[in-house]
Amino acid sequence: MALSWFLFALSGALVQPFFTKYAKDLGATDLDVARMRMVAMLALSLSLIPGGFLTDTIGRVKTILIGTLGISIIQFAYAMATDWRIFAVIWVIDFAFHFYQPALNAIVMDSLPKEKTFNGFLILNIFPNVPYLFMPIVGGYLYDHYGVVGVRISFVLSGVISLIVFVLRMRGFQETFMGINKDFSKTIIELTGYIPILKKSLKIFFFTSILFQLTNSVINTYGAIYGIEVLGFNKTTWGFISSVSNVGGILSLLILFRLNIRNPKNVLMLSIGAISVSLFMMSIPYYMETPKLPIVLAALFIINLSSNIVNSSISTLLTRLIPQEIRGRTMSIKGSLDNAGASLASIVAGYIYSSLNPGEAFLITSAIGLVGLFYLYLSLKT
Repeated sequence: MALSWFLFALSGALVQPFFTKYAKDLGATDLDVARMRMVAMLALSLSLIPGGFLTDTIGRVKTILIGTLGISIIQFAYAMATDWRIFAVIWVIDFAFHFYQPALNAIVMDSLPKEKTFNGFLILNIFPNVPYLFMPIVGGYLYDHYGVVGVRISFVLSGVISLIVFVLRMRGFQETFMGINKDFSKTIIELTGYIPILKKSLKIFFFTSILFQLTNSVINTYGAIYGIEVLGFNKTTWGFISSVSNVGGILSLLILFRLNIRNPKNVLMLSIGAISVSLFMMSIPYYMETPKLPIVLAALFIINLSSNIVNSSISTLLTRLIPQEIRGRTMSIKGSLDNAGASLASIVAGYIYSSLNPGEAFLITSAIGLVGLFYLYLSLKT
């Protein structure tokens, strides 16, 4: 499991830090980037519902393998995109193939002992971060020296690595829950027996799907564009920033692992507040003549660290709350809501970023983060 996540991250770390910049180099505008991300996230949102039902019917492993193979093939299509519109279509198909995410979440939840869920999720969040220590620099170097061709090379390498992941998962994954062949209506009706649990889960889902998505919308959609086009970093430097910011994230996760935190609520609150402060920090170089590099490095360091803790904490809370037999469907609902929220947040970010200015965009999302912190504090008290 950890090895496959590491290798998948190895392929993603080559291209993800420059994904939106690549779209702009193919002819997209700032608003086009937001629209593309919106449609892609919506496609993912819609695909997760059937993905969740497949998880609880045909099983975790089969669902994961189908999606992994599709994603592997689509990486080669990215390398052949000649126009931002073609790139947009590929992006949508790529995200739709991520329908297996509920199966991946469920197989992890099934495999971790209840008393070790937080540390387990921390470890699994560490492994995908390791390639981001060095691969963004490689991707940035290829981009700087070979332009768009360099990104195409990165996507081909990404496709090859993804196919290796598919083979590893096919040979190494073991089924943790034998799905029962039920018709669609029965799987829906069965969920009605868990309404009290689902009500508690929905309080968390509102935060993850709306407030947290809006908080991260500008940094996720325009982080690379802001760093390269507005602050003036070259692509290799941006790759270096991405790499260094992940060093601190991994080290801090290891420290948390050593502390063996049993109640994740407190670190969850601190992490959301830290993200809000970091987004405020991202706006400072836009308004003031300050050393840009250390401020951006510190902000991204904290965002990466805190986002990992937020995700691990949320996953731990849900693992303790949701019974095994409905995890696939429940996590598909969560994933669908999260990505529908991300879709909406992308277009909101697009209008904020293009209608106002980058500095104001980061200040607005920082304020939304504080609202999310207050909401979650009240929700988890009850």
